Amino acid sequence: MSLNSLPVQFGLRVRELRMKMGLSQEDFANHAEIARSYMSRVERGKAEPKFSVIQKLSTALGVEPKTLFEPPSEAVKRPSSKPIPNVPFAKDGTCFNPSLRQAQTGEFAVGSKTDRRKFKGFYEALHYLETMHPAEWVRPTASGKGSGVVVAVDWKPLPKQYLKALRSEKS
Repeated sequence: MSLNSLPVQFGLRVRELRMKMGLSQEDFANHAEIARSYMSRVERGKAEPKFSVIQKLSTALGVEPKTLFEPPSEAVKRPSSKPIPNVPFAKDGTCFNPSLRQAQTGEFAVGSKTDRRKFKGFYEALHYLETMHPAEWVRPTASGKGSGVVVAVDWKPLPKQYLKALRSEKS
C-alpha cells in the first residue's frame, strides 16, 4: 500500500493522536476496547475499520470522528527508519523470529497441529499470527529433533539479534 492511500493515512493519524496521549499501542487498544493486534493493523494501514471501530477510536482519543481523517503531521509521514516489528513471545522468553524457517520447505509454520498454516515470508506469517488469539507457532525442540508448538504470552519488539535476517525479508 502506498503512503498516500486512505487506510495508511488514517492509521498514521490514529498513531499520531495516540502518541500525543502518551499511550502505548497496547494500553490504548485496551482503553478503546479493541484487540491490540487489530490496533496494530489499523495503525499500519492494513485494516479498514468499520464505523463502529471508528467511533470507538474517536471516543478513546477524545476527538470527533472526522478528526481521524485529517492528514497526519509531516513527522509521522516520514519515519526515520523501518520500525522494528512486534513479535509474539512464549512463556520461556523465546519469540517468533526469522530463524524459524523450516529447513526442508523454507516456510514458517504457524498454528496448532489441527490448524497449521505455512507461509513463505516472515512478515506474511507474522501478520497471520496477529490475527490469532493466542498466537501459536512451530519451532524446533531443544534437542533439535522434531518440532513443537509454542503459545504467545506477550508481544514485544523483535530482539536485535534477528534484525539482520529481517532486512532480507520483504514487508
